[in-house]
Amino acid sequence: MSGKLRLASFLVAFFSVTVLAQTAGDAVSVDPVVHNVIIDNEFIRVFDARASRGTMSPMHSHPPTFVVSVGKARLRMKAPDGNTSLFDVNPGMALWIEGVQHSWEVLAGELHAIGVEIKSALNAEPPLAPTAAQRRGDAVSVDPDVHHVFFENPHLRVFEGRASRGMRSPMHKHPPSLVVSLDWMRMKSTGPDGKTSILDFSPGMVLWMGDGLTHSWECLAGNGRAIVIEVKAAQAAMKP
Repeated sequence: MSGKLRLASFLVAFFSVTVLAQTAGDAVSVDPVVHNVIIDNEFIRVFDARASRGTMSPMHSHPPTFVVSVGKARLRMKAPDGNTSLFDVNPGMALWIEGVQHSWEVLAGELHAIGVEIKSALNAEPPLAPTAAQRRGDAVSVDPDVHHVFFENPHLRVFEGRASRGMRSPMHKHPPSLVVSLDWMRMKSTGPDGKTSILDFSPGMVLWMGDGLTHSWECLAGNGRAIVIEVKAAQAAMKP
């Protein structure tokens, strides 16, 4: 089993609590020094969580959230019933959390994670699913070797993209998405009108593409690796 799936399975088993059952304050209000909000709009709230060895975060809750680990750390987690367990996080681990309460302590390493709270997941009805027309020409269908989907539910679709120097990806489109970079890369991006731009990515960099994007690209330097979270509520809200 992959590291991503091991961590996801652990959290599902260890924190089997729904959003409605949460009583602790949310992570940002309880522990804002660790959980720093960097993006907040009608579809998502994104926080950058960082902590070093010895840091303890008091009991708090998370709504439905997709989490991407950028750093490497060992944590002791505690559930509301007092049950504790140890687990390791590593760069690139990614998982969907339905909603949890916990406290934690960093035992070793440096915790650095990006949490993407999905606001549509708090609603009774999920957003409309993307149509075949909306999916036509998207990154996953045009270039699946680079854009590998590893998670999807009614609220989001997540793929991991990887590239190395000299690689090119043909013209494709992205719906509204959040990009979390895990490595260093310089990319030349070309739009449908032929205009080009140079983009530099670094570990932990976060980019919100709220209007979607259509482009082709070439990796000029580095080894790109990114987790891309497509937000279906934002895609459904786009004008045809």
